[in-house]
Amino acid sequence: MCSTQIGRKLSVARCLKAVKAMKAFEPLNIAGMALSNRIMVPAMVTRLSGDDGFVNQNIIDRYVRYAQGGVGLIVIEAMAVHHVKSGPLLRISDDKFVPGLTDLARRIHDTSDSKVVPQIIHFLKVAKSGWRQTIDMLSRDDIDRIVEEFGDAVARAREVGFDGAELHSAHAYTLSSFLSRTNPRQDDYGDTLEGRLRLISRIMQDVRRKQAKIFRSACATTPTSS
Repeated sequence: MCSTQIGRKLSVARCLKAVKAMKAFEPLNIAGMALSNRIMVPAMVTRLSGDDGFVNQNIIDRYVRYAQGGVGLIVIEAMAVHHVKSGPLLRISDDKFVPGLTDLARRIHDTSDSKVVPQIIHFLKVAKSGWRQTIDMLSRDDIDRIVEEFGDAVARAREVGFDGAELHSAHAYTLSSFLSRTNPRQDDYGDTLEGRLRLISRIMQDVRRKQAKIFRSACATTPTSS
């Protein structure tokens, strides 16, 4: 056996040893959601959806392939919780999207024991002129509406058969902008750490209020200084 073949075998052996040490294939329980392994497909916008936001066959085929791979957890790409033009992005903002989302969840569960959760997102308005809405432009009624939209979206996620929901709180979108230390609001939704946490706290309270049974909800965030 040549030295190259020996080196390859040693590399494979080291990789397998490293994977085993990381416990990647061991089961994991997250708040009652039992994962068969610790491998996760994170949320990645595929732009396979049409501008109408409905689930289509291309979306189903993509996520069924992930399930065929036997991953423990699949996080479906970002789904908007509100009615705003945004190009090819999935929606969970209205009951009219329920049938397609139900079919997506069912097809994944029928394929393997992979668990699946949607990443749900709210974003502010952006104009082609370059104008961007910022969180200090939001009225209290606007904030109340955002709270309701997230709560309703998580309720739909449970209804269609998903195993939980991930609230997108990163990358300078709405929730992240409230959490950021650069939050420009001078009222009780900004100014202090408590104020910056107020919106996400209200959303989680609304999510729990609207759930008829235990349902796992989590937030995806980016690091920010207090």
